[in-house]
Amino acid sequence: MNTTDQNRLLTYYKSALNEFGDHDARSVHWSDKRGQELRFLILSQIANLNGQSVLDVGCGLGDLINFFKKNALSVDYTGIDIVPDFIERAREFHPNARFETMNIETTTEQFDYVLASGAMSFKVENNKEFYFGIIKKMFELSKKGLAFNMLNCEIHVDDETYAAYDPNEVADFCKTLSPNVQIILGYLPQDFTIYMYK
Repeated sequence: MNTTDQNRLLTYYKSALNEFGDHDARSVHWSDKRGQELRFLILSQIANLNGQSVLDVGCGLGDLINFFKKNALSVDYTGIDIVPDFIERAREFHPNARFETMNIETTTEQFDYVLASGAMSFKVENNKEFYFGIIKKMFELSKKGLAFNMLNCEIHVDDETYAAYDPNEVADFCKTLSPNVQIILGYLPQDFTIYMYK
């Protein structure tokens, strides 16, 4: 991600955090809590995550931890985000969890599962090439599997802010990395989720 796009992204999320506060799904640019939790549910169904190490890419305020606790899932959790304000708040809210201000591109540690919710929705230069590279990197960091969601271009607008994708095109790319790829549709009209297994 170039410097201009990174500064745009930081401003985009810091503005939302300042407007909506620490305990609102809109602070991380989800439209509402229900949609956020439904996406978490779909991601978490990639496998039985109990006892597994999980990397949450673009973790925001650490809301995925709340989802895990609510659903009695005990995971070895690590959250990373490039927005320092999110990581600072997440550490305050979840003092027993691990959070790092970190770019996925510089991450080397491996985890059983890598999850990413909404982490590839912000439009950047050459977004398809860039985010396909991120998918490859996340899959490399996973020991067992990767689950991520994206916006569906058949329904969601693709503009200067949002990057939307053809689910089949994304799945075809993922199949160049893994023979075991699944597309999950139908849980929200504008979304799709991909599961990739090692």
